[in-house]
Amino acid sequence: MENWLVTESIIATATAITAITVLIVAFVKTSKFIKKIVHFFDDFLGEEERPGVPYRPGFSERMGAVENSINKIDERLGTIEFKVQAIDKELQPNSGLSVRDAINRIEFRLDHLEKINE
Repeated sequence: MENWLVTESIIATATAITAITVLIVAFVKTSKFIKKIVHFFDDFLGEEERPGVPYRPGFSERMGAVENSINKIDERLGTIEFKVQAIDKELQPNSGLSVRDAINRIEFRLDHLEKINE
């Protein structure tokens, strides 16, 4: 009977040690995961300035800045597109008012002068 109590005590102690070890490992693994989640939310929500830590904008503020930049780029592209269309229009012959027509007239006159001088 005494051997049975000793064996039962050893089994109970081993079980307790195993359970404590499993709990410690689970806590360590879980705490690393929770720490990652907390860091994600800190980055997502932003962080106020405090001693030793600069201000970091959150996701919404950063996306707003990106949208503002895109709007400014879109405005600039509209202006550039307008200017390119104006330049393209000048490079197409029309009723004599485009730069292309002026170049054609100059070329015609030079060809005519070359023929005269030959």
